[in-house]
Amino acid sequence: MGGFVERTAKEKEYVPAAADALVAMVSGCAAAVAVAPFLMCVDRGVVAAAAGTAPGGSLFRAIASVAGEFVTKPKIAFTSPALWMVAGVYGGTYFAKNVSDVVIERTGVGGSPIAQAGKFAVVTSTNMGGSILKDAAFAKLFGAGAAATGAPPVVPLASYALFALRDCLTIGGAFFVPDVMRDALVASGNVRDAAAGAAAQLASPPLMQVVCTPMHLLALNFVNAPGATAAARMAVMKKSTPAALLARSLRMLPAYGVGGILNTSLTLQGRRAVAEHFLKRRDGWASEKVKRAWGARLGASVLGAKGTKGSGGGDDAKAKRRGARFALLSRAHVEARTRSAPPPAEAAATTTTTTLGRFRKVTGGGAKVKGGDGRARRRFAIGRFGTARGGDKAATAAAA
Repeated sequence: MGGFVERTAKEKEYVPAAADALVAMVSGCAAAVAVAPFLMCVDRGVVAAAAGTAPGGSLFRAIASVAGEFVTKPKIAFTSPALWMVAGVYGGTYFAKNVSDVVIERTGVGGSPIAQAGKFAVVTSTNMGGSILKDAAFAKLFGAGAAATGAPPVVPLASYALFALRDCLTIGGAFFVPDVMRDALVASGNVRDAAAGAAAQLASPPLMQVVCTPMHLLALNFVNAPGATAAARMAVMKKSTPAALLARSLRMLPAYGVGGILNTSLTLQGRRAVAEHFLKRRDGWASEKVKRAWGARLGASVLGAKGTKGSGGGDDAKAKRRGARFALLSRAHVEARTRSAPPPAEAAATTTTTTLGRFRKVTGGGAKVKGGDGRARRRFAIGRFGTARGGDKAATAAAA
């Protein structure tokens, strides 16, 4: 279940790890719920066939009978504990895989064999624990003992051990063998990376069932026939293995093929959306902060310069009104220039601001601006921002 793309250093800085963990959980649960109905039908059918309680003695009739409940009794089917046990097992498995990737990414130990071993241990233990509990519950609910006496049978330790070994091989075939197969297909030069990954993800889990299905059937036989001889067990397995192998191989396609691809796709889309959200919010915060800082400096500088004209109250009030109007024009221009501006820490130390407006005549021989009565584009120094262009720089700086 490859396909995980690590974040860049910039994304790690601004995207919280908790947000990635939430994406990991939601993606895993959504993928599990999507494939759980089919998985539950196969699991119940295999248990019923192994117990001899399948309709007509056919595994596929048992699967069809369980699937029919989603049409004839949808409320019962969608609220059955069996369905949500399956969803819980695979939701936990996908989440364990996703969150392991996030932890490895955030700690920066992606290339470490110890990290990969830890990921395998976490995913395997999560899937193994859930699957063992689920299969033991299914054997009690739908096995031969429950059908004959109504009382749940006892699940021996041998069955638990076989379930655990089966799950180790299943997890290896679902999460680690596909990466090896994908690399081999890509190295051959005949298959593209994306196609190789999808093919490996779909093919690996079913192939592992050649080994895993006999273990599963033997574990169920220990539950259904606790006192049977070894010869009797082999005879039962020989009869039931072909159909069970086909059914469980098909079951792996939604469980780790379709479900794995869906989990990977949802995780990638969720991580991309989260990154865009936090980076946009960062850029918006930076732009607003720069705009306010620049606008405040521009307004204060112009108001101070305008206030020096004369000593009369009327002139001072007129200067303040002009300064306020100028500040608004300057802020609007700064906003337009800073919509895609870098954050404050990356911004340049100086900037130039161009604006339109009526300006006070510069004392000390400042050059007039071409174009009539003083309305024209002009660059001038304000505080410590900008450089003076057009006219006497010394006079303009003194006026500012």
